Amino acid sequence: MNPLFYMLKPPLRIVGYPLEVHDNEKQVDAIVVLGVPLRPDGELSLAGRERVDEGVRLYHQEVAPLLVFTGGAAHSAAEAPAMAAAAVRLSVPASQIIVEDESLTTAQNAFYTARKLREHDVRSVRVVSQPFHLRRGRRLFRQEGFDAQAVAWKESVQYQRPDLAVRWVIREYVAWAAHFTIPWH
Repeated sequence: MNPLFYMLKPPLRIVGYPLEVHDNEKQVDAIVVLGVPLRPDGELSLAGRERVDEGVRLYHQEVAPLLVFTGGAAHSAAEAPAMAAAAVRLSVPASQIIVEDESLTTAQNAFYTARKLREHDVRSVRVVSQPFHLRRGRRLFRQEGFDAQAVAWKESVQYQRPDLAVRWVIREYVAWAAHFTIPWH
């Protein structure tokens, strides 16, 4: 990796910290893994694999009995079905997985997932994404009426790959600005 990227790590931690969430961990009704665009070949990106792995880890720790993947075809193929298939390969029973594949944005992730979760009498969720994305994701699920929590994990690719994280963090601040100025529905 370019030495410049190592120099970016400390400032990225500082700039990205307000976006993170460190809620108290507790059991919930469902774990919701937010969508992330697939690679051009239809495979999970590095961020997508990390989100699936974290969701599956939480499921196997019995944080919740349901594992939800959300994300439509924002750039290529639908994200949620690819993530769900990866979870099944990691020993999560398909019967415990819910797939929401209509959404194209984080706000839509929350809106469309909320409809599906209400059918299962879900009231509390644990939102899973990279740390930079958690505060907005949690807020959107709370706006949909859920007791939502999120916890940033220290091993995230966001901290290991500042070359990727710079774009993610900048984009997230833009998304926050849009969140407060442009209603999506």
